[in-house]
Amino acid sequence: MQPLTRRRCCSHLRGGALSIFRSALRQSLKPSSPNTFYSPLPFWLVRRNHNVTNAVNAPQNSQNADAIVVGGGAAGIAVVGNLLEVMPQGRIVWIDRSFMGGSIGQLYREVPSYSPAGDFLQYAQALKLFRDICDAAPKPNVMTTLQSLDPEMTCPLHHAADMLTFISDNLIQHPRVEPVLGTVTHSVRDPKARQWTITLTPNHDIGTITPDPQQQQQDLSQQQQQQQHQHQHLHQHLQHPPHSQHHPQKYKHTAPLLIYCTGTRPKTTDLPLPLSRLTLDTCLSPTRLSRLLAADRPRTVAVIGSGHAAVLVLRGLVGLVEAGSHPLLRVRWFVRDGIGRGMGGGFGGIGGVGMGGGGGEAVRFAQEMLEGGWLAEEGGQLAEEGERRAEEGAGRFITRLVIPPMEAGHRAMKKGLEGVDYVVEDAGFVRGRLPEVRPGLGVLQGPVGKPKNLVFNAPTGSFYPNGGSRDHVLGLFGAGSAFPDVDRSVAGWGQPAIGVWEFMKSVQRMVPRWVQVSKTRHVVKRDDRDWGGRGKKFRESRYF
Repeated sequence: MQPLTRRRCCSHLRGGALSIFRSALRQSLKPSSPNTFYSPLPFWLVRRNHNVTNAVNAPQNSQNADAIVVGGGAAGIAVVGNLLEVMPQGRIVWIDRSFMGGSIGQLYREVPSYSPAGDFLQYAQALKLFRDICDAAPKPNVMTTLQSLDPEMTCPLHHAADMLTFISDNLIQHPRVEPVLGTVTHSVRDPKARQWTITLTPNHDIGTITPDPQQQQQDLSQQQQQQQHQHQHLHQHLQHPPHSQHHPQKYKHTAPLLIYCTGTRPKTTDLPLPLSRLTLDTCLSPTRLSRLLAADRPRTVAVIGSGHAAVLVLRGLVGLVEAGSHPLLRVRWFVRDGIGRGMGGGFGGIGGVGMGGGGGEAVRFAQEMLEGGWLAEEGGQLAEEGERRAEEGAGRFITRLVIPPMEAGHRAMKKGLEGVDYVVEDAGFVRGRLPEVRPGLGVLQGPVGKPKNLVFNAPTGSFYPNGGSRDHVLGLFGAGSAFPDVDRSVAGWGQPAIGVWEFMKSVQRMVPRWVQVSKTRHVVKRDDRDWGGRGKKFRESRYF
């Protein structure tokens, strides 16, 4: 009788076959000559496990740093500057799509500020590093121009934009800052190593396209042209990750500290009619707006909203008509309340612009051109708070429509939008597109699992898991208009601290603690007054 023996699977290697396999593997890993093509694995293993081959051949682009900052606007610049001072030996990876001063530098140069010029000067002088940058620059420069302004008066935002790009151009050349042009798509946290790994998609076109010289001559002064060429020259030193036209690579960085300063974008809502939209960012630039609207044909633009941004859009449209470039332009202004309440509720500052304070050209324009004098005809008689304004000032080409609430407002909106060519809406600002937070990395070092839900705690600038403890430290923080601090001077819940100087003040207070808790891994103390104070109501919001 044959003894019972354990059968081997046909795919299992016996002793002799295993020796042959090991010998073939060693030979395959040793090229016979420098010009000989060879595969890192035997052909039979490559064919059966092609995914392993891809993982072996894939370049390892993961790099470690002490902190990663995403965003190059006012908040991102403030965070990088504070990190350089708090971490004397720390290496910082700074990621942005353009490094041109964020929304202020790219979109809102023509917008009048809502805060005094002194706030921008305080921002530039808040850190020793910033002061050294300004002192080392040849004079006159953007800082001397800013210093010449009345610190108690508002100013065009191009002064703040020039200051931000000036500091940003110097920070990207700092020896401990690694600037990277790109967009972060995913972020993964390793709970054991307490490290964040971000996946980056490179932007290879930014900073390499030279603007049309004729267009520059129309839009920019001689000083702005010089700064533009200087900024493009600096972009030659920015890191562009490896790129393949057929297989674009992902780029990874790892750090224990990850800070999002991703900014905001205008919010839009559903309209009762399908109409062509003008983005709020476009309409806040009279130069871009004048190019989009035909000057020799009748055009009707609907402006929805009564906040700060809506008044600025009305101001720009009125300016086009009064300048004579668009004499056939007409405006329909949709408001849900009276202008007085609209200014009080919506003049807290444009979230993406980062303007906070009181007063400004928008308020003066609203008081002079928009408040009072609105008339409506009821039974042959004129009554106050109507749709038409007396034939003076803005009333010559602006029709105001007060929209009632609920279903009646929907019908009134639909009727009022008939015959409108373009619509621009001031419905507030929302956070821009945010990277997904994934629970882990797969075999191929790619993010796996469903996106995590996190909650943002404004007084601490930190995130904690949805349904978890607020004291849990993840090493993920946020700042800027997307993740603002809370103004503690206001009773109750307070209000978001939006503004260039407000960003700097909150970042100066929070960054040292962010670095501390990321290193010591201690929990956040709720009774620490630097983190909101005992008994304060925390303003929290869902992140994803």
